[in-house]
Amino acid sequence: MPLPHMPRGRTHDTTPEPPTRPPTGPAAEPGGAVLAGALPLAGAVAGGAALALESVVNGRLGGHTGSVSAAAWSNTLSLGVTAVAALFLTGLRPAFSALLARLRSGTLRLRHCLGGVAGGSMVLTQALTAAALGPASYTLALVSGQTLCGVLVDHLGLGPGTPRRATRRRLLGGLLAVCAVALPMLGAPDEGHTVALAVLPFLAGCALSWQMAVNGKVDEAAGQHPYPAVLLSFAAGCALMVATLAVLAALSRLPRPQPGPLWHYTGGLLGCVVVLSAVLTVRRIGVLAAGLGMITGQVLGSLVLGPLLGQPPAGPAMAGAVLLIGAAVLAAPSAGRARTAVVPSPRPDRTADGPGRGGN
Repeated sequence: MPLPHMPRGRTHDTTPEPPTRPPTGPAAEPGGAVLAGALPLAGAVAGGAALALESVVNGRLGGHTGSVSAAAWSNTLSLGVTAVAALFLTGLRPAFSALLARLRSGTLRLRHCLGGVAGGSMVLTQALTAAALGPASYTLALVSGQTLCGVLVDHLGLGPGTPRRATRRRLLGGLLAVCAVALPMLGAPDEGHTVALAVLPFLAGCALSWQMAVNGKVDEAAGQHPYPAVLLSFAAGCALMVATLAVLAALSRLPRPQPGPLWHYTGGLLGCVVVLSAVLTVRRIGVLAAGLGMITGQVLGSLVLGPLLGQPPAGPAMAGAVLLIGAAVLAAPSAGRARTAVVPSPRPDRTADGPGRGGN
């Protein structure tokens, strides 16, 4: 039997499409989006606790070696540990190649690779003021600047991805964080002296938010491989400290170091934990939420370290810790905005009108 004549040109396939299977995996599960936001937030809290301990360690080291020498040692140790880690990691060549390509194209600026300058200045303030202020007061000053600048950095989109607008929910989280750090500060016995000393860690907290943002940019440019951002961060901080040491040596103002316990020299190891946790969490939940998670860890860590150092926390400090946990939850991205697989709705067969338009 001869086949019917088919007209030339485009034909319409009337075969019905197979039914679309519902998505599977963590994104499709009801609690997947909540878990995707909770894990990075927990990592940020752990990084903040490490930062609180690093402040104590570097502050003690600065007491018997000098603040600049302590900061230089801490950054140098962090850089050395990061360099050794390269021997055990994979995917470094493609990550650095992608980073260089972004720098050459201009989509990534050189200033984004200098986040370690802010980190080095923060370590310097640890050595200068942490021992004098104590864990609680130093942490409060640091997180005040970190919170206020975190809202601005996130809203302006200085970090990776699209800008995260300062919605009412996030503004409430930032305001709650400010109230949380203000409670213990107002209860300080020597309020005027504490506030004067707190200026440097406050500015360091502002710089820390910027560092988290630009390190996130480097992480994004390297194909979300955290190593280049961590390495460049410690390299820039170490260069700043070495230059500062050279100036002080030329002016003959370097203090004579005194012997101290071995654990006073471990701040650089904790610095690796802090920077790595910041890089990994900023890409997931943004600068503001990651910053508030770190703030919560810092305050909780300082409350634990206080009694160990003979400085038990007061009632306002405990209330501030509870408020900060609530602030971190409010500032975190809502679960509804997490990326989930979309199930296309069934469409009627449009054999007469040609192929239908895509759902995107």
